[in-house]
Amino acid sequence: VVGTRSPSSYGKVVTEKLVEGLVRAGVAIVSGFARGVDTIAHRKAVQMGGITYAVMGCGLDRIYPPENRRLLEKMLTNGAALSEFFLGTGPDAVNFPRRNRIISGMCLGVLVVEAGDRSGALITAEYALDHNRELFAVPGNVNNPKSRGTNRLIQQGAKLVQKVEDIFEEIPQLVQHTTTPPPRPIDHLPALEQKILQSLSYNEPRHIDQLVLQLDESPAVILARLLQLELNGYVKQLSGKMFIRV
Repeated sequence: VVGTRSPSSYGKVVTEKLVEGLVRAGVAIVSGFARGVDTIAHRKAVQMGGITYAVMGCGLDRIYPPENRRLLEKMLTNGAALSEFFLGTGPDAVNFPRRNRIISGMCLGVLVVEAGDRSGALITAEYALDHNRELFAVPGNVNNPKSRGTNRLIQQGAKLVQKVEDIFEEIPQLVQHTTTPPPRPIDHLPALEQKILQSLSYNEPRHIDQLVLQLDESPAVILARLLQLELNGYVKQLSGKMFIRV
């Protein structure tokens, strides 16, 4: 699972959702431990109790990025960090494109979530083709520069991925024991909370102002109900007062 170092809210949500489905099926997650999509993929796998491997672009004694130190410690309880570089090697820019071939080589398939025109994730995609691996890409907004790379991969023949089952169609041997829970019932909730949930998407975050306009309620009322739904595990709040259904 690879992608941009600065994903959009959409990219973050899709990464978490797809990694969750893969981990539930017993699939190990491999990525490059970089900021952005890589970190989100590793972190979600750890949260789910899954196996995840980090292919580093530096020596194993040089944790980069440094803010991921705690994440790496958690990963090592049910996964590993790997590097072809000698101890003491710093995170030099030339190291990261080189290590991408290892990410591809370890895997049955490569999933690119979000990538701009010059994203290193596209280098991993090229290696996937060279290694005869399955290549997957998540479609994105045509106006978002971070989706240009993934949309182009799809144009060139990468498998378009909207849900984790799209991956399993191409690599059915990945599925060990999918345990995706059924959607939680909402008919016992107050009417306004049901309307809010029906207005929210599982994939595309919505701003609170959109809900206020659609439901014709005051911001204070909508926010109070959203926070209650978040406490009960029905929604998740993202940065900038954006909300998504979970």
